[in-house]
Amino acid sequence: MLRSEKPIIAFAFLFYCSVAAATDLVESYALAEASDPVYKESISTYNATLETKPQARSQLLPLVTLNANTTRHDDDISTGGGFGTSGQVDFNSHGYSLDLSQPVFHYDRYLLFKQSDSQILQAQAEMDSAQQDLIVRVSQRYFNVLAALDNLAFAGAEKTALGQQLEQTKQRFDAGLTAITDVQEAQAGYDRSVASEILAVNLVDNSREGLREVTGEYLMELSPLGETIELAPPQPEIIDDWTAISLEQNLLVVAAKHALDNAQQTIKIEQSGHLPTLDLIATKNFNTTGGRFGSTDIHDTAIGLELNVPLYQGGLVNSRTRQARYNYDAALDRLEQQRRAAQRQTRESFLSVVSSISQVKALKQALVSSETALEATQAGFDAGTRTAVDVVDAQRVVLQAKRAYALARYDYLLSRLRLKQAAGTLSPDDLTQINAWLIGNK
Repeated sequence: MLRSEKPIIAFAFLFYCSVAAATDLVESYALAEASDPVYKESISTYNATLETKPQARSQLLPLVTLNANTTRHDDDISTGGGFGTSGQVDFNSHGYSLDLSQPVFHYDRYLLFKQSDSQILQAQAEMDSAQQDLIVRVSQRYFNVLAALDNLAFAGAEKTALGQQLEQTKQRFDAGLTAITDVQEAQAGYDRSVASEILAVNLVDNSREGLREVTGEYLMELSPLGETIELAPPQPEIIDDWTAISLEQNLLVVAAKHALDNAQQTIKIEQSGHLPTLDLIATKNFNTTGGRFGSTDIHDTAIGLELNVPLYQGGLVNSRTRQARYNYDAALDRLEQQRRAAQRQTRESFLSVVSSISQVKALKQALVSSETALEATQAGFDAGTRTAVDVVDAQRVVLQAKRAYALARYDYLLSRLRLKQAAGTLSPDDLTQINAWLIGNK
């Protein structure tokens, strides 16, 4: 008895090690967050946009410049008997200039400084939206791999069952208990299962490539989904409440609102091109030079105001203002587009969650019923009242029920994530809850 237990203990140990070494959903997301180029691009874009504020602020601060020069002069002077004498004079001239310009009134620069806040808020909303999209993409591709592995397991089970059925049918034919057509039907079913298994292997490889695209690594062992998951309806349970939330908090809608603010401020910036500008100017100069009359040192300090009034620019300001208004109209249309898309995505995801709950429950019961029907069909075949074709069909129904049940559970979890994404409330914490339902993470 001890000998018979050793293989069982060894198998259990290997299974435990495999699950313990498997990568779960949270770990997959962590890999993707560190390496996904789409999400990293959004972070870089956000960091670049942050620089617009100090750049805009700099246009309101003083501008101080220092210029210095030194020049060597070699003069050969010839006179015609007038004042001075002829001869060669060599000397150096030096000088520097310290200039300060402080903007006093530049309305366009003030508006640019205010606009930088909206630009940063827009970039932040787009970055947060990219993070939510990454959560959904990782989850979808993670479950695609699990679904492909399930499909491969089902295909292998189907091939094994049909292979056994083929052998049994051949034996019954050799004993004269069945017709050759039953053998042919069983052979055809087995051949189809072999082709299905080949396609299933290719699907696993393709799904792993899809996950690697976002994580940057090949994840060969993934934690599978356990049998027990929480089938909870959306909270709140009223679809219009979710729609109202999405119209306010959907991150693409929020980004479009800030883009509209930017476009509106751009109109004011372009209109300010008609306004005068006023600057405080201060300079301090020093120059020293030589010559045949001796050296000269000049110190000069000046302070004043400089007013610039644009009178005519060839219609440039008017054209730019019209262009800004057209861009504002385009931004308004993009906002409406995002609002409609958010409403559609929210309602679709809400209905998908609700229907997925019923579908998972129904498919679970259908699986139980199909397995019961298979047992009855197999018993009838053994008794001679059912044919091999009936058994093959019943086996196929069971495997199709298993596939549908597994896919329905994955679709339910993804619908939950998509609903929160549409509402703008999705966060990495939502993956933690799903992760608890994976085998080895409870």
